[in-house]
Amino acid sequence: MKAGLKIVSIDKVTKVDGHHEYRGRLLPAYVISYEEDALKAYVSVIDGKFQTVRHRQWRWFDFLWMTHTMDYEGRDDFNTVVLRVFSLLGLITVLSGFLLWFVSSPTWRKLLRK
Repeated sequence: MKAGLKIVSIDKVTKVDGHHEYRGRLLPAYVISYEEDALKAYVSVIDGKFQTVRHRQWRWFDFLWMTHTMDYEGRDDFNTVVLRVFSLLGLITVLSGFLLWFVSSPTWRKLLRK
């Protein structure tokens, strides 16, 4: 970590849910909270190895990734029913646009009359 950061608190995390920012990592872990930029560092209790760091920009990315993949549970599965439904609706919209263009095009109307 960057030198000169002020530590606010050190806590121990023993369990997390699917919405926690430290999901899918080795537990238990220490959370070292810093004063600057809502910065948190996660260190494994078992082997003392640095696991990950979370900051404000990462949290924005995680939120935007969740909305992009439409996986509001674990944020890692981009093969959800919601995404499939929206993809199907988008495909239907594009195909109906082509059909509308074909039906309403003056060029196609002239060709079909002949």
